[in-house]
Amino acid sequence: MRTTAQANAPTRGTLIIGILTIESSYAQNTERPSRGVPDTLQFWIGPDSAWRIRTYATDHDIHPHSLGDLGKLKDRPTEFARDHIKKHYGDVLASMVVLEFPDINDTDAVRKGLTELKLKGSLEVAKKSGFAFWNPDDGHYKSQTPPK
Repeated sequence: MRTTAQANAPTRGTLIIGILTIESSYAQNTERPSRGVPDTLQFWIGPDSAWRIRTYATDHDIHPHSLGDLGKLKDRPTEFARDHIKKHYGDVLASMVVLEFPDINDTDAVRKGLTELKLKGSLEVAKKSGFAFWNPDDGHYKSQTPPK
Protein backbone atom coordinates (compact mmCIF):
# COMPACT_ATOMS: atom_id res chain seq x y z
CA MET A 1 0.00 0.00 0.00
CA ARG A 2 1.22 3.43 -0.82
CA THR A 3 -0.37 6.22 1.12
CA THR A 4 0.26 9.90 1.15
CA ALA A 5 -2.51 10.64 3.59
CA GLN A 6 -3.06 13.74 5.59
CA ALA A 7 -3.39 13.56 9.35
CA ASN A 8 -7.17 14.11 9.34
CA ALA A 9 -7.99 11.80 6.43
CA PRO A 10 -10.64 9.16 7.07
CA THR A 11 -9.27 5.81 8.14
CA ARG A 12 -12.20 3.73 6.96
CA GLY A 13 -14.37 3.55 3.91
CA THR A 14 -15.72 1.57 0.99
CA LEU A 15 -14.13 1.53 -2.45
CA ILE A 16 -16.22 0.49 -5.44
CA ILE A 17 -14.05 -0.14 -8.51
CA GLY A 18 -15.27 -0.46 -12.06
CA ILE A 19 -12.43 -2.01 -14.06
CA LEU A 20 -12.85 -1.11 -17.71
CA THR A 21 -11.86 -2.95 -20.87
CA ILE A 22 -10.21 0.16 -22.30
CA GLU A 23 -7.17 2.33 -21.78
CA SER A 24 -7.54 5.93 -22.79
CA SER A 25 -6.20 9.44 -22.67
CA TYR A 26 -8.53 12.29 -21.82
CA ALA A 27 -6.02 14.87 -23.08
CA GLN A 28 -5.50 13.19 -26.45
CA ASN A 29 -9.11 12.04 -26.77
CA THR A 30 -8.01 8.48 -27.58
CA GLU A 31 -9.33 5.11 -26.51
CA ARG A 32 -8.32 1.54 -27.34
CA PRO A 33 -8.80 -1.93 -25.86
CA SER A 34 -6.68 -2.33 -22.76
CA ARG A 35 -3.39 -4.10 -23.36
CA GLY A 36 -2.34 -4.21 -19.75
CA VAL A 37 -3.41 -1.43 -17.40
CA PRO A 38 -7.11 -0.57 -17.67
CA ASP A 39 -8.98 2.66 -17.10
CA THR A 40 -11.16 2.68 -14.00
CA LEU A 41 -14.17 4.40 -12.54
CA GLN A 42 -14.11 4.31 -8.76
CA PHE A 43 -16.19 5.59 -5.89
CA TRP A 44 -14.69 6.21 -2.46
CA ILE A 45 -17.35 6.31 0.25
CA GLY A 46 -15.81 7.65 3.46
CA PRO A 47 -17.46 8.33 6.82
CA ASP A 48 -18.43 11.90 5.91
CA SER A 49 -17.99 12.29 2.18
CA ALA A 50 -17.96 10.50 -1.13
CA TRP A 51 -15.83 10.82 -4.25
CA ARG A 52 -16.08 9.72 -7.87
CA ILE A 53 -12.64 8.99 -9.33
CA ARG A 54 -11.96 8.35 -13.02
CA THR A 55 -8.51 7.13 -14.03
CA TYR A 56 -7.08 7.21 -17.55
CA ALA A 57 -4.38 4.57 -17.99
CA THR A 58 -2.62 5.85 -21.09
CA ASP A 59 -1.22 8.97 -19.45
CA HIS A 60 -2.01 8.31 -15.77
CA ASP A 61 -4.50 11.15 -15.62
CA ILE A 62 -6.98 11.18 -12.75
CA HIS A 63 -10.21 13.12 -12.36
CA PRO A 64 -11.50 13.08 -8.78
CA HIS A 65 -14.87 14.69 -8.14
CA SER A 66 -16.27 15.30 -4.68
CA LEU A 67 -19.85 14.19 -4.29
CA GLY A 68 -20.04 16.08 -1.00
CA ASP A 69 -21.76 14.61 1.98
CA LEU A 70 -23.45 11.26 1.82
CA GLY A 71 -26.93 12.79 1.85
CA LYS A 72 -26.80 13.12 -1.96
CA LEU A 73 -26.33 9.37 -2.26
CA LYS A 74 -29.46 8.56 -0.31
CA ASP A 75 -29.15 5.77 2.22
CA ARG A 76 -27.41 3.24 -0.05
CA PRO A 77 -24.21 4.81 -1.41
CA THR A 78 -22.65 1.50 -2.51
CA GLU A 79 -25.72 0.63 -4.55
CA PHE A 80 -25.75 4.15 -6.03
CA ALA A 81 -22.10 3.72 -7.12
CA ARG A 82 -22.65 0.25 -8.62
CA ASP A 83 -25.72 1.45 -10.55
CA HIS A 84 -23.86 4.52 -11.83
CA ILE A 85 -20.93 2.45 -13.09
CA LYS A 86 -23.23 -0.04 -14.84
CA LYS A 87 -25.36 2.69 -16.39
CA HIS A 88 -22.54 4.87 -17.73
CA TYR A 89 -19.79 2.31 -18.41
CA GLY A 90 -21.63 -0.99 -18.89
CA ASP A 91 -20.51 -1.30 -22.51
CA VAL A 92 -16.81 -1.20 -21.47
CA LEU A 93 -17.06 -2.73 -18.00
CA ALA A 94 -14.82 -5.77 -17.48
CA SER A 95 -15.61 -6.27 -13.78
CA MET A 96 -16.64 -4.50 -10.62
CA VAL A 97 -15.39 -5.06 -7.09
CA VAL A 98 -16.34 -3.65 -3.72
CA LEU A 99 -13.76 -3.38 -0.96
CA GLU A 100 -14.60 -2.54 2.65
CA PHE A 101 -11.72 -1.00 4.57
CA PRO A 102 -12.20 -0.83 8.36
CA ASP A 103 -8.78 0.86 8.57
CA ILE A 104 -6.89 2.00 5.47
CA ASN A 105 -3.79 2.43 7.62
CA ASP A 106 -3.66 -1.32 8.27
CA THR A 107 -1.34 -2.09 5.36
CA ASP A 108 -1.51 -5.87 5.86
CA ALA A 109 -5.31 -5.91 5.73
CA VAL A 110 -5.36 -3.61 2.70
CA ARG A 111 -2.84 -5.77 0.85
CA LYS A 112 -4.80 -8.92 1.77
CA GLY A 113 -8.04 -7.38 0.48
CA LEU A 114 -6.44 -6.44 -2.84
CA THR A 115 -4.69 -9.80 -3.18
CA GLU A 116 -7.87 -11.80 -2.49
CA LEU A 117 -9.51 -10.04 -5.43
CA LYS A 118 -6.40 -10.53 -7.59
CA LEU A 119 -5.84 -6.78 -7.82
CA LYS A 120 -2.26 -5.74 -8.45
CA GLY A 121 -1.08 -2.26 -7.62
CA SER A 122 -1.90 -0.43 -4.43
CA LEU A 123 -4.38 1.66 -2.51
CA GLU A 124 -3.48 5.34 -2.48
CA VAL A 125 -4.86 8.12 -0.36
CA ALA A 126 -4.92 11.60 -1.89
CA LYS A 127 -2.74 14.00 0.05
CA LYS A 128 -5.05 17.00 0.21
CA SER A 129 -8.51 15.54 -0.17
CA GLY A 130 -8.21 12.28 1.74
CA PHE A 131 -10.08 10.05 -0.71
CA ALA A 132 -8.66 6.61 -1.44
CA PHE A 133 -8.35 5.00 -4.85
CA TRP A 134 -6.92 1.86 -6.39
CA ASN A 135 -3.77 2.48 -8.42
CA PRO A 136 -3.67 -0.55 -10.75
CA ASP A 137 0.00 -0.30 -11.73
CA ASP A 138 1.59 1.82 -8.98
CA GLY A 139 2.05 4.55 -11.58
CA HIS A 140 2.17 8.25 -10.77
CA TYR A 141 -1.42 9.38 -11.24
CA LYS A 142 -2.05 13.12 -11.20
CA SER A 143 -4.69 15.46 -12.56
CA GLN A 144 -3.41 16.64 -15.91
CA THR A 145 -6.52 17.88 -17.67
CA PRO A 146 -9.64 19.62 -16.39
CA PRO A 147 -12.84 17.72 -17.20
CA LYS A 148 -15.04 19.42 -19.82
